[in-house]
Amino acid sequence: MKPLGLGYQKIDICPKFCMLYYFENAEMTECMTCGHSRYKPRTGRGNTLVAYKKLRYFTITPRLQRLFMSPRTTEHMSWHQSHHAVDGVMVHPSDGEAWKHFNSMHPHFSAESRNMRLGLCTNGFNPFGSFAAPYSCWPVILTVYNLPRSSCFYLWSYQVRAVRGGI
Repeated sequence: MKPLGLGYQKIDICPKFCMLYYFENAEMTECMTCGHSRYKPRTGRGNTLVAYKKLRYFTITPRLQRLFMSPRTTEHMSWHQSHHAVDGVMVHPSDGEAWKHFNSMHPHFSAESRNMRLGLCTNGFNPFGSFAAPYSCWPVILTVYNLPRSSCFYLWSYQVRAVRGGI
């Protein structure tokens, strides 16, 4: 993914999840809330500092920009504007009342069909059972609602199945 320009950034975090060592706090060595050390005690002869916990931040902007790099996906990015809904049947979020209300409240935004409409969800789970590991995973799933339902919900449903299947 890195050669495509879709890498990620590692950010040190407090082991008690109090703060991120990022921007103006990047040089700090102790948490400003709880006072916990940022780094594990050094063992052996190495001089490398190892943080207790790291956050992997996948930048969103290049990933969203890639949706407009292909003529095929560019066409799909405005699908929500051109599809015709059947009255009383919701097959896509654009058929719902919330979408229509947002359009009426923000006509300037809704006038451009390529403006991104995103859904965000997260849920924590322990990948190895209740007490097998001292950590949990908190994936954040971002869904692009501009795409046809076959595209925007396929990835989401795959991730849900992978989580339930223990992958």
